[in-house]
Amino acid sequence: MDTLTTGTALLAAWAAAPALDAFLRWRRLTAPQRGARPSGRTPGKLLAVIPSRAEGARVGDLAGDLRREAVDVLVLLDGPDPDAEARLKENGVDYLSKKSPGPAKGHALAFLEQELGTRLDDYGYILVFDADMRLPEGFFRDLRVPEGAEAFQLPVRPAGVPAPGASRVEALSLAEARLDDQARDAERLPVRLRGKAMGFSPRAFRIGPARATRTTAEDSEATLALLARGIVVRALAGPFAFDEPSADAGAMGRSRARWFGGHMKLLFSGFGDLVRSFAKRPAGAFVLAADLWLRPRIFLLGTLAFLAGASDLAMVVFSSNGAWGPLPLLLLLSLLGKSSLLFEWLSVVALRQRIGYPPEVPSVSAADLSDSLLMWASAVVRGVFSPSKWHRARPPA
Repeated sequence: MDTLTTGTALLAAWAAAPALDAFLRWRRLTAPQRGARPSGRTPGKLLAVIPSRAEGARVGDLAGDLRREAVDVLVLLDGPDPDAEARLKENGVDYLSKKSPGPAKGHALAFLEQELGTRLDDYGYILVFDADMRLPEGFFRDLRVPEGAEAFQLPVRPAGVPAPGASRVEALSLAEARLDDQARDAERLPVRLRGKAMGFSPRAFRIGPARATRTTAEDSEATLALLARGIVVRALAGPFAFDEPSADAGAMGRSRARWFGGHMKLLFSGFGDLVRSFAKRPAGAFVLAADLWLRPRIFLLGTLAFLAGASDLAMVVFSSNGAWGPLPLLLLLSLLGKSSLLFEWLSVVALRQRIGYPPEVPSVSAADLSDSLLMWASAVVRGVFSPSKWHRARPPA
């Protein structure tokens, strides 16, 4: 087998994974919606934890939302933050302060687990919220947890109308992820923890978030660790938490660089957990692996479009020269690339048919896609060429 044929076969084998992933996501989004699932039970005593690094007084907004809901609140300051401490003291909110920040959120949660020790067992669930979130009134009144669930992801949507640019693409991606999570949960497929509005039993908290210290993709690392030990993350249909992300492309790019660099490391450090998960649940492990590593999708789709076009051009050249050997593999590669693009587009169509064009998920323009592409390009370059940077502690801003 010559080099061209071998290379084409390897590319076709790789392209089969995103094609299958795109098809499965489209099938889940277009499947008939099931009847109302059991509402679950009202959880017992709750501890709401807010990890915060250099958020300043802003962290007090979410803490106020949580105190209004009459649950135990603990702000976890990942490094010195005088402004946050002053506001929390003023509002009477309990907090723990980790003397040195970082390297990642997993280390802060590990610190929390060490500090609280057996006191964690006093709670039915530990909920973890990002400091840039807000909660509607009555959030915990409407919270229902499926019987036996040890880890769950709550639905998140943007607070208000996203600014033009990459934020609108992210809002669309968040909406698709939310519906896909619910479809995966209905099929008993694993759901990925997304870092915002998560809940854990004390046992799951110790196994997952409090041990996710190997990478800066802490939530994905915790998801893999939980699944490998038989704990499947569930997706709750409500209540909604509201995300208030920065509209600044630079800030978004920095957080995505940490995410991308963390996932590169997770591919190696989490490989054992992935193998154990595959041995137990092959379909679930594939769905989760595709969700973790077939990213960023905007780059993936661009690569598949290029491969499909290059395969078509190569087929014309080789057939005109009477070289028929590579044609079947080139045809397969072309079909796989085009199938991925087709099912990706059909998934967006199915999503819009389900949700329409609400203010929090406005239409996405070509300019928005361009901004998102540039943002991710910057993030990928940072993640590829300086991955260790995202694992070092940062001083407070």
